Amino acid sequence: MRENYVQTGTKGLDDRIYLDGDWYSRGIPSNVLIEDNVYIDTSYGFAGFRSTQPDAMRIGEASGCYDRASMIVSGEGKITIGKFNILNGTTLVCKKNIIIGNHCMLAWGSVLTDTWIENIFSIEIRKSILIKVAKDPSRPYPFFGDASPIILEDNCWVGFDAVILPGVRLGTGCVVGCKTIIDFDVPPYAVVTGSPAKIVRYLNP
Repeated sequence: MRENYVQTGTKGLDDRIYLDGDWYSRGIPSNVLIEDNVYIDTSYGFAGFRSTQPDAMRIGEASGCYDRASMIVSGEGKITIGKFNILNGTTLVCKKNIIIGNHCMLAWGSVLTDTWIENIFSIEIRKSILIKVAKDPSRPYPFFGDASPIILEDNCWVGFDAVILPGVRLGTGCVVGCKTIIDFDVPPYAVVTGSPAKIVRYLNP
């Protein structure tokens, strides 16, 4: 029988966490709070993490970030991930706030973004922002528009390449189909799929 794997790392003089055997050398930011038995396959997932909040991100017990899961977070952004979650190749784009409950599964290619480019920004404004970013050696992500929090309640399943847009709340036990774009609140135990997205059935709690 295989022994349970325990991930190890060390805290540097800069208070960042450096995972043993990690190919990416910058480590995990010191304001990311990691609970027991969390697995993070590489600290590269935090390359776009720029939050300056003291408790910018919490990863709950036994949750895992696998296969290029990425956290792109602004200086004011905060992410909370509950217990026993799977983020498998997921991208979280957080300008302000993303909350994920317990026992959620997010499949590869899924994206949660609490901000979006809106039509109120002219081509000239977008161009000027992108030029400014291009001139910055650190290449920060260009957050556009106002942010609206995303909340996933417990036991949600988000299929591969699905996109959860700003302000969406996924109710307990709901399922989002592959490649589905969600821009509305999903009630508990609903199955949502299609383009445009629609509720196709409800699960028995």
